[in-house]
Amino acid sequence: MPASMDSDDLYDESGTIYDVGQESMLRMSALAERTGIPVASIKFYLREGLLPPGRRVTDRLAEYDDEHVRRLRLIRLLREVGRVPVDGLRRLVAAVGQPGPLHDLFALAADATTPEPTTAGELRPMTRALVDDLVDRAGWTAVRPEAPAREALAGTLEQVLAFDTHPRDPAELLPYVRLADEIARYEIGHLDGSKDRHGLLEEMVVGQVVFGEILALLRRLAEEHHSHERFGADLRE
Repeated sequence: MPASMDSDDLYDESGTIYDVGQESMLRMSALAERTGIPVASIKFYLREGLLPPGRRVTDRLAEYDDEHVRRLRLIRLLREVGRVPVDGLRRLVAAVGQPGPLHDLFALAADATTPEPTTAGELRPMTRALVDDLVDRAGWTAVRPEAPAREALAGTLEQVLAFDTHPRDPAELLPYVRLADEIARYEIGHLDGSKDRHGLLEEMVVGQVVFGEILALLRRLAEEHHSHERFGADLRE
């Protein structure tokens, strides 16, 4: 990813939109208006290399196109819906340029969007072993031993175990493993194979981050319904 231009003075705040051939070109404020992202944030993303630099017109003027609009909307989606930190966005951008199989690219993307694990406590060895057991039982033989999601899951399980004695038995988590496997198989199977490397990465990340949030919200709605079915008339104290 090219570095952005160094000086903020390069960006004209005019809202002009005009055509160059078949391509609509925008000035900085028009880009902000179209994407709903403040000018200051756009400049930050440029400086951080998360957004490619605009096409330089003069020493003090750059212009932007529909690809910049699309990248900014993706950044906004990942930040606001997926709560992906800026460091995670940096790693996603770096992943695009990495050579190798698409599977390796997807693994890098998963690493970039995986939450940082909690500080390890005395129960962490137990929960790490529990995660290893779950992965083995699921038959996920392609999962890397160093995959950050392993440690993140172990950290979450440790927090749960510090509060309650469950789930210490892998059998208690196997229903979740089966559901996760079914969802992952569906999502990977429905990726658009006609897209290029960048397009597939984008689709994969949106699926992981955004549809993960959608799934969590759907689960809450479903649990409200089923809670009413089971406990709607229960007046116990």
